[in-house]
Amino acid sequence: MRLLFAAVAALVLGASACSTGPKPCTAEWVDWKTAQFLDKFARDHRDDLTSIRETTSRLTGTDDKSVGNMATMAMAGIKVIGIAGSFLSDTVPEINNALGQCGTAPKASQLFASLLRRQGFDERSVKAVEDLGAFIGKEG
Repeated sequence: MRLLFAAVAALVLGASACSTGPKPCTAEWVDWKTAQFLDKFARDHRDDLTSIRETTSRLTGTDDKSVGNMATMAMAGIKVIGIAGSFLSDTVPEINNALGQCGTAPKASQLFASLLRRQGFDERSVKAVEDLGAFIGKEG
């Protein structure tokens, strides 16, 4: 009797596990699948992301060229380059492999900007990353 109950429970749980996400290749599925990868990266790099967010929060006023802002941006830039390298080498290929079946391949700078937004970065910092990605993309 226990064996029968266990078999039925496994079937029910297995069937429900298959239907936990949206239908593949829909817009909802792409967002859901991408979010899974972004959340995993954020968990794995929580300390680095926190450090970068704290550094960028020290940007002051609207004068981007002040000595204080230039030093803060340099420190943040060094940290961002390190974490972006991990993101580009690990997470972006995973996302592109998963979404490749749907003919979708978001740009790496857009994915990184989405990660930063999800992690509570201010829009000014996110915009700087997007602008840098657009600039680099034109160079290749």
